Amino acid sequence: MRQTITINGQTELGELVTYFPAITSRLNELHIDYCCQGDRSLESVIEEAGLTPDFITEVQKAYSDYLARPDRERPVSELSDEELIDLILDTHHLTERALWKELDKLVNLIMLVHYEHDKDLMLKIHRSFSELKMELEEHFAKEEKELFPTMLKVDKTPEDRVAIRSLISELEDEHDGAGKIIKCLIKDTNDFTPPEFACPTVKAVYQKLHELADDVFLHIAKENSVLFKRY
Repeated sequence: MRQTITINGQTELGELVTYFPAITSRLNELHIDYCCQGDRSLESVIEEAGLTPDFITEVQKAYSDYLARPDRERPVSELSDEELIDLILDTHHLTERALWKELDKLVNLIMLVHYEHDKDLMLKIHRSFSELKMELEEHFAKEEKELFPTMLKVDKTPEDRVAIRSLISELEDEHDGAGKIIKCLIKDTNDFTPPEFACPTVKAVYQKLHELADDVFLHIAKENSVLFKRY
């Protein structure tokens, strides 16, 4: 498995994030979907986002700087199925569960406290967060109880592989659903910018929602662009 890539206009977003995970923060700033739409090329993204070709040069330079770092991350494409699944469970499932557990109480609290300040905003945040939490809880259960154990079987039968592909198709649809919910949250919260009336709790909710969204996007990218593609 190669350890680096050559970045140009035809480089797909999913491949870019796989080999250069640090670029996700920049893509998030620009609201470029690299998880559910990871098969798009940088060239097409530039056109869709209204960017100039200089963006490719920016990414190339950032990637060169990244490769020079001694502490750079190992590309997930180099990991075995077992290593990648462990990474997903230990990094993303644990992190996202901790965030939504904390947010569960806080989102309900700010809805009640700030209902009169902006009823529509508080209800939208509560609804979208509740939908995202439910989506992730069910999604994690399918992965942890069905998909990952089957993938980790040493001797997979043809039936196992059919079951894996069928479940992957279902999970990819769920990824799309989670992505749409997060995009609604981004729009409703003005890119996670707290309103003028925000108290410290509202600011904490916005920050943690932002953390959750970024982690889910990277989580989805690792599955769609690497793990799922193997099957």
